Amino acid sequence: MRIFNGKALLLNLRNPFKVIEAIPKSKKLSAHEIVVNWGLEEAQTLKNLNINVPSPIHKQYGWPGNHKPFVHQKDTASFLTLNKKAFCFNEQGTGKTASAIWASDYLMKEGKIDRVLVICPLSIMDSAWRADLFSFTPHRTVDIAYGTASKRKKIINNGADFVIINYDGVEIVSDEVKKGGFNLIIVDEATHYKNAQTKRWKTLNKILQDNTWLWMMTGTPAAQSPLDAYGLAKLVNPMSVPRFFGSFRDMVMNKITQFKWVPKANATDIVFKALQPAIRFTKDECLDLPPMIYVKREVELTRQQIKYYNLLKIVEGIRFTIAIEPSTEE
Repeated sequence: MRIFNGKALLLNLRNPFKVIEAIPKSKKLSAHEIVVNWGLEEAQTLKNLNINVPSPIHKQYGWPGNHKPFVHQKDTASFLTLNKKAFCFNEQGTGKTASAIWASDYLMKEGKIDRVLVICPLSIMDSAWRADLFSFTPHRTVDIAYGTASKRKKIINNGADFVIINYDGVEIVSDEVKKGGFNLIIVDEATHYKNAQTKRWKTLNKILQDNTWLWMMTGTPAAQSPLDAYGLAKLVNPMSVPRFFGSFRDMVMNKITQFKWVPKANATDIVFKALQPAIRFTKDECLDLPPMIYVKREVELTRQQIKYYNLLKIVEGIRFTIAIEPSTEE
């Protein structure tokens, strides 16, 4: 494969006719050579034909924001733009959030999506996601759907490009989300959807449509058990696992006693096939990463933390008062 002027691909194929049929604007040069426009739709079509080509994001995108992307971040963003439903299993600290932001911004630029819903833990909605969106795509509008049901609904209907919401908040405004024009849903820390029997999982599954993009991100897929893969696979690639959980459990686990199950020898291979399409970079593979990265996050205290923090201040205040009180002893 060769790229001409960042606009066209020269492919050498055994059977170029399948590409000509799928992409009418392609041009045959010889018995095996064919020229194809290097656009996003063409790249996606070639991927569906099992022909590996890079996404045009590499040459047609300016990578906005305050930071220059690393090579693995560009590759991750490229992968995401070519897969409507996919997993990103990059290790923590490799910058997968930035990759997802750039990829979604590129899809907006190309007119493929209109709005993005980011589902993530409550603790990082503002400190991580909103901060990163301002840093990497300052030209986009961002809002956080948090608070009362009426407040969440109003925020969703305000029309921001990116709306950030916590897991359980989705159920509160599921109808508004369905009608909100969200073409792409990004799920951070996706292991929260490992159980297909929970309300959380069922709510997200009802929201998803055939044309909805879905990227699920976690650095630790199926970390506790092969069974953790079932709920994730049912959302991204439902045909990769059986219809019923019990059937999948029998595929990957051996029953030792009534309450004890252990993974089968081939469980890892089965899970790997189920959790596709996927991309993963470890820190060791990211050779251009700096040796140390400093990130400052402001995280709001929970109600329980505030309660005990205030209690500690009261106790310390009493101790301090006792310590400085003059002694009455002779």
